[in-house]
Amino acid sequence: MNKGFVSSEMAAGRISSHKKITDLTNGFKLENGTHFTLFIVPKANVTAGVIGVPDNAGLMVDCKLYQDDDSSDFPVLFNQWTEAAIQEISADAIDLTTYDVYWGAPVNVQES
Repeated sequence: MNKGFVSSEMAAGRISSHKKITDLTNGFKLENGTHFTLFIVPKANVTAGVIGVPDNAGLMVDCKLYQDDDSSDFPVLFNQWTEAAIQEISADAIDLTTYDVYWGAPVNVQES
């Protein structure tokens, strides 16, 4: 087995690449239509790199899931990866001045 090889069994449900989303002006999607998951952290709950317990459970995000034809509101809980296979986040669907948002995917991908 080559170093860096990830079998389909290991990849199932695993996040192997991620980045912070820094701009939602035009929405967000990954190259080649790769689906992804989200991790949302309220900025007010981070102190010295430690994530605290948020006052609310999560927020509604206008997005399109992997098998959806159109986008609609989807509940995303704070401080945990959502189980959704997201295809695209709508423009300005999350206030990035209030939340730090990260995408994660089961393959190595680039932002588009």
